[in-house]
Formats: sequence, structure tokens, C-alpha cells
Amino acid sequence: MELNESAEFVAFLGPYPPTTQELARALRARLVEMLPPCVETVWDATNAVGVAYGFTEHNRDHFIHLPVYTKYVNLGFSQGASLNDPEGRLVGTGARIRHVKLTRAEDLDDPYLQDLVRQAWESALRPAVPVEPRTLIRVMDGPKRRPKPD
Repeated sequence: MELNESAEFVAFLGPYPPTTQELARALRARLVEMLPPCVETVWDATNAVGVAYGFTEHNRDHFIHLPVYTKYVNLGFSQGASLNDPEGRLVGTGARIRHVKLTRAEDLDDPYLQDLVRQAWESALRPAVPVEPRTLIRVMDGPKRRPKPD
């Protein structure tokens, strides 16, 4: 899929260390290249900044997400508990969501992770009509927990 990086995503990453900003932007770019046409949601939430992808504009329909933390980015799977993960790389104890911590953009070159991404989009809810790729911006109200400057 082709989808330009939004200025809002770059701005939301501002409080993060430069290395984390670079990591988040590189992982987002690699993930966008891997995904079929879908809707990107850029979010500025209480605990993290991130992007999520789905075939509708509804948050409940996101199948994969990249929340950014101070020193790493998670690759999260909304239905991760149901993915075929024979090596047990996905972490999480909830009923549905699982994730793997990424510290390098090259982590997404791993065929095992690429297969998990493929499984996620193939099992995702999608409308009968193909979606036009686009970006939505969502900002949660209230205080934000962001990295403190050194």
C-alpha cells in the first residue's frame, strides 16, 4: 500500500527520544509497504502515540497497531491470541491482544513476523468493497504520559 506519513504523526512523536522517533517512523513505513490497502489511524492517546490499521474507520476493526514507548515500539495484533504462533513470540495475557517488542526497523524483515502480519490482515473484518487508503487522526482528551527530557 502507498500512504504518505502524516505531519501529525511526526508532531505527536516530538517528545520521544530521536532514536525512538526514527524507529517508529521506519517501522510505520515498512508496515505500510507490507499491508494491503487499508485505513491508517494515527492516535495521540494517554499512554502512547501510535498508528493502527483496519479495513474500516472503526477502532474496533483495527487488526494491527504500532504503539510507541520511550525506548521501543510494539507490534500489536488485535486478534493475536487467535494467530498461529508456534514459536510463542507473541506476548500478552488478555483474551485477544498480543504483541511483540521491536527495537530495530529490520525486525520487520523477519519472515515469521511477516507471516503474523499476513495472518492478521487475512483474518480481519473487511467490507465487501475495497477500501481507499487514507489516514485518520485521533487525539484523546486529557493529560498525556510522554517521555521526560533528559
